[in-house]
Amino acid sequence: MTTRFSAERQSQHRSLATTLLALHAGVLLAAQPLVSTALFAQGAASPQPSTIATAEPPAKINSRIARYSIVGALSGVALTTGYYYMSDKGERATGCKPRGCALPFLTVSGALAGLFLGSDMNSQQRALAPRSGASFEFALTEGAILAAPNAIDVRDTLLAVVSDSGAQLLTAGVKPAALRRRAAGLSSLRHVALVPGRRTLVVGTGTALWEAELITGPASRLADGAVDALASSGDAILSASGRRLRLLTGPQGADRTDSLEMPTAVSAIAYDQTSRTWWVGQDSQLVRVAVVDGALLLQTSLSVPSAPRAITTDGTWIVASLGDNGISAWRRDALGGGVISPVRLVQEPRFAYDAALLNGELFVAGGVDGVYRIVLSPAPRILGSSRQFPFATTIRSANGALWVGDRSRNSVARVVP
Repeated sequence: MTTRFSAERQSQHRSLATTLLALHAGVLLAAQPLVSTALFAQGAASPQPSTIATAEPPAKINSRIARYSIVGALSGVALTTGYYYMSDKGERATGCKPRGCALPFLTVSGALAGLFLGSDMNSQQRALAPRSGASFEFALTEGAILAAPNAIDVRDTLLAVVSDSGAQLLTAGVKPAALRRRAAGLSSLRHVALVPGRRTLVVGTGTALWEAELITGPASRLADGAVDALASSGDAILSASGRRLRLLTGPQGADRTDSLEMPTAVSAIAYDQTSRTWWVGQDSQLVRVAVVDGALLLQTSLSVPSAPRAITTDGTWIVASLGDNGISAWRRDALGGGVISPVRLVQEPRFAYDAALLNGELFVAGGVDGVYRIVLSPAPRILGSSRQFPFATTIRSANGALWVGDRSRNSVARVVP
């Protein structure tokens, strides 16, 4: 009887030791995803006001590793102490002794786990750090939408968004708020443009170009064919389907139309408010297109290494976002000369989805690299980037603020640099 009782106590003793060891390992393993979540939240936070952070010094990195190692070792000591007081004193000699076995094992394993955890945290910090320049954290507010945005447009007090769940209108104020859904029933929405001169919303899909009133009413088909690029100004709408440019001008009911066949497929269109012309992107050139007596007329052309994904302009610059070919920018006052050499940024950002000019600076939606902040004059220089946007793909400037669309969130962010 005594032998059986002793065997049962030994079994309970071993079970207790095993449980404590498993608890120790579980605590340390559970800490890693918590650290990852904390780092992501730190990168996606929106502090007030905007701040600039620089790279961490080596002393801070080494301090973090030492701190996590000490915490891991102390957790092993704490679990050993609990094991000592919870086990039966008379039975300790038959199993893993608290001082001679559990204490060294739990302390060393805790220190090693803390070392690995601290190193992993440093690696994640380095991954979140900008590849060039400082790390920016902008003040921002968000407006909720139905799904991650495919395209956005901002005019005055209105913000238009298209996503896989349809088209929406929001207020373009300090705190964006949803107004209404428009063009219900459409699918494969690619582009959107507000047309103030017609008081309408134009949507480009994979099958046609559609127009809808801002308040109510069904959408009407303007043209057949997949829309590859779209822009508007006043009462004019310029769209592209393959190589064909299609212009529609005038108020509803008194439309004038014209079309032009380009040498190669069109990838991007933007209206240039300064010159009152359009810029059209193709696979090897950026072409300025004017409207003369209601007809499209080709003017200046600029060479680009690849098809632009987006085009943006202000009073000084014309900028093309070239995807993995970076950024090409031309000074407006140099366009009247002969051969025009652009300002190029080819290594950073790694992929330029879209760009916007604001207060003399260029902001680039760089996908997984967030939003880049760049100065182009007197020489191109990357000031830094913000990882508050895990996958920024579209950006616009209006009313002294930036509007950023991110594929990782169902919202549009208003950013104040």
